[in-house]
Amino acid sequence: MEDNTRLRLLFILAVLPLGVTHAQMIRPPAFAGGVPGMAQMQSVTMQRHQVRTLLYREALEELRKNPKAADVPECLPGVKDKSALCLRRPEAALPSVQPVSADLPEAAVKIPAAGPDITAQPAVAGKAQLTTPAPQVVAAVQATPAVPAAAAQPAAAVKTVPPPQRRRLAVLVGNNGYTTPIPSLETPIADVEKIAEVLRTRFGFETRVLHNATKAQIVQAVNLVADEIGPEDNVLLFYAGHGYLMDDTQMGFWIPVDASVKTAANWISNTDISKLLQAIRARQLILVSDSCFSGSLTREQKMSAEGMLKSDEILRRRSVLVLSSGGDEPVSDEGKEGHSIFAWNLIKTLDASQGITPGYKVYSNVYGQVKKDAAQEPQYGAVVSAGHMSGGEYLFEVQ
Repeated sequence: MEDNTRLRLLFILAVLPLGVTHAQMIRPPAFAGGVPGMAQMQSVTMQRHQVRTLLYREALEELRKNPKAADVPECLPGVKDKSALCLRRPEAALPSVQPVSADLPEAAVKIPAAGPDITAQPAVAGKAQLTTPAPQVVAAVQATPAVPAAAAQPAAAVKTVPPPQRRRLAVLVGNNGYTTPIPSLETPIADVEKIAEVLRTRFGFETRVLHNATKAQIVQAVNLVADEIGPEDNVLLFYAGHGYLMDDTQMGFWIPVDASVKTAANWISNTDISKLLQAIRARQLILVSDSCFSGSLTREQKMSAEGMLKSDEILRRRSVLVLSSGGDEPVSDEGKEGHSIFAWNLIKTLDASQGITPGYKVYSNVYGQVKKDAAQEPQYGAVVSAGHMSGGEYLFEVQ
């Protein structure tokens, strides 16, 4: 293992003199015999980050001069132009506690000591084309039977009003194809396709999958969710693609496929990501980010299993969570069965879930498995700036 680690380090040092473009486009040899020691991996990570910093140096210099260079303006009041590149304004803030109509058990959500059993589930729901701003969008919607109109009742009868149906909607972005000199990635599209399948078949989500999305297409897709979704609904967003964290300001960014190394205009900042989340009114909201340095999205408030509320109490609160594939480090695009290390373990964890599983349990299981395979550490935290409330948590509920 040590010889292979030295080979990998020598490889990175050797390609640096060739120029940033060449270094970025060549994949280092894989580690043989498992995960290297932490010191060796940190050395590799530092070298990779130095190469990326050189690659983005002009865009980074622009951000240092103008920290708002990547910012998206807020949409004008009352204007919901789907083609406009702007951020939806959040509507009136939700009260801290809301009445909830959900068929969920009263028992407290607890974190089991043992991992869940894996049970095969039948596949449901086909795929259908959906008109969206994305260049390649595959929508898979699980049809919900219409609720029949209530039959006429005698005047003295008490009418029962059925509870509103909670909608589950997932938007997943997988970015493989970048323009040179930004290197392409191998797994994001396969990752989002498989995760979308699991969300449809096991959790009853409608899914919208975007392939190789630009900044405008990502923002517009999330704005559309903000337009459609109400407080009772459940939303999951997933991003897989390049990311970057500035060393000096500690500001993180997503790098969409139309991003440039010369300007940050088409980057998406953590600040704007928080605003996008804030505009979605759903009380159950989670963002999963599989990109380098995505842990910066979880810094506002780390989550734990302590003091977990009952499921019905959780659903009365606004919950805005982020599950990231790593912390403040590059993450692996190599993995298993054509998926990244993070996505592969997330898929396995969701496939094994039973009943109602809190997000922290999903994170805990993924964290333990990823740590066995790679020197990256998934993170889980709440976005208070987007309206997360004390006691909130995201619940994965198998249908």
